[in-house]
Amino acid sequence: MKYKNKLSIYAGFLVVNILFSIVIASRYFFFMPEIPSGLLGPSFIVSSLIGQMALLGGVAGIFGLIVTLLPKRSFYFFVSILAAITLSVLVIDTFVFAQYRFHINEVVLKLILSGDVVDFSVVTWLTAIITFFGLFLFELLIVIYLGRLANKNKIINKKGIVSFFVFSFLICNSIHIWAAANAYQPVMIVKNYLPLFQPATANGLMQRNGWIDEEALAKQRAMSIKVNSDLNYPLSEIGYSSVDKPINIMFLVIDSWRFDTFNAENTPNLWEAAQKGVTFNHHFSTGNSTRTGIFGLFYGMPGTYWQNMLTNQRSPVFIDRLQGLNYQIGAFASASLMDPEFNRTVFSNIPDLRLKSKGGSPSQRDENLTNDWLKWYKSRDTSRPTFSFLFYDAPHGYDFPINYQNTYEPMLDDINYLALNNEMDPVPFFNRYRTSVRFVDDLSKKVFDALDETGETENTVVVITGDHGQEFNDNKQNFWGHNGNFTPTQTKVPFVIIGPGFLPNNSTSSQNLSSHEDVVPTLMRKYLGLKTSSNDFSTGADLLSLHNKERDWLISSSYSAYAMITRSRILEVGASGQYQYLDLKNQMVKSEEPDFRHLKDVLEHLSRFKTK
Repeated sequence: MKYKNKLSIYAGFLVVNILFSIVIASRYFFFMPEIPSGLLGPSFIVSSLIGQMALLGGVAGIFGLIVTLLPKRSFYFFVSILAAITLSVLVIDTFVFAQYRFHINEVVLKLILSGDVVDFSVVTWLTAIITFFGLFLFELLIVIYLGRLANKNKIINKKGIVSFFVFSFLICNSIHIWAAANAYQPVMIVKNYLPLFQPATANGLMQRNGWIDEEALAKQRAMSIKVNSDLNYPLSEIGYSSVDKPINIMFLVIDSWRFDTFNAENTPNLWEAAQKGVTFNHHFSTGNSTRTGIFGLFYGMPGTYWQNMLTNQRSPVFIDRLQGLNYQIGAFASASLMDPEFNRTVFSNIPDLRLKSKGGSPSQRDENLTNDWLKWYKSRDTSRPTFSFLFYDAPHGYDFPINYQNTYEPMLDDINYLALNNEMDPVPFFNRYRTSVRFVDDLSKKVFDALDETGETENTVVVITGDHGQEFNDNKQNFWGHNGNFTPTQTKVPFVIIGPGFLPNNSTSSQNLSSHEDVVPTLMRKYLGLKTSSNDFSTGADLLSLHNKERDWLISSSYSAYAMITRSRILEVGASGQYQYLDLKNQMVKSEEPDFRHLKDVLEHLSRFKTK
């Protein structure tokens, strides 16, 4: 075959696959709460979809040109393989986006490859493999067909189609240039829906011509996440009084624990323990992901500070104080403490840190961490106080032992993540999740029994909570899991404190909004001798004083966004400051403007520990 013919076939094959990618990528926009009103929003959606897929396809096509140097059969085979891989990645990315509303990135790949944090079932892997081979055969048929057309000198009109691609690319970037200069949110929020999409801006040019909205841009810039600022933490030297007899402290945390699965039926052991303390009924995590949820629990500040603490490998003031009081610190996590990098943040100063648990499944690792903690606790130095961190993972993986008896029916036997959709009945899936929560509850009984047997129950403050929630398409927007939005199903978690000062009749504060940010300042003030202001190291409040003042808002964050959450609204802000105003069911609120009265305080919380 002449090289010129191969180039013609390759070009036609590339155009056809760009058209396929446009069809596949249109799925991203199925998950918009609603299509933006007016002309610009829909025009930007259509033009950006076509323009971005054409751009990505063109770039991939340039790198794939090398296959045109191969003999005919090898050329057909490898060009089909490359196309199948590319479209498979795009298809998988649409499924990732459907559940989490972000695209495949370094974080996602690390979680998948680690095996401890994200564990796909055999059915999911088989579905992915079958999809790939199906695409490969389809692509092979296409390239063979194009080869036959080339032999008959029949050529696809590529110039007209490519011209349309270029036109769409120019239109979408022109719209975005204006929208970026005027902080026009119906366009700005759209760009998050396409992978690797960075449309053009020209704010300097727009400003010189007076085509810019300075006020709107200033507001957007103020709300953006600044991750490169230098760290100023704590703000000043912290003053402590002496603590004659430090009390034992325990954090019992369950990954992906929904607030509505904490009850006498589903978690009888945890529920019984909670009757001895105070349950906070409107408690929110500092994040909809493990990284930001655990971060806020230990640092007492929004998860937006994660990168600053990681870069500096700065341990929390809370852990510093525990070490200063000679606490024995035992961290027992089911999943790895290296992903996310808690070994370089929360526990960066802990020697001989236990990095992971043994076992081939989340439930096995949960059993392992419980047994390891029991051994550690029973062999501890009783002359020193202890801090225990028990972090269970079974609900995150919807896992429990094969012969586990306390199940809820009907229940899914296996989970095919690629089959999750908006029409799926969530009850069998949710029952599998509830069963995994019940399994962890059974393990917790061993922990509480150990406290009773050693006579340390009265001398131990126990914090029971989750790192974030877990959604099962509650709002009919095809959200499954977490890290997808900031609604209560993903951010509201159970929260109980048991210990001196937190007695059952002390419940006046339990109906107010509370946050993971509040835990550290509360423990530091009440049990660890804090004399100076907690504002020097935390943005949280003392849980015991919350009844004196109703909190108006909370901050929760994800890997790349944050939200101001109130009793009825969510102001979600992206990394660049673009925002959406939503109700608690993740529906856009059009009838009112966001309440920016609290924005100054929110921004102060987000920047307090960054060098000005």
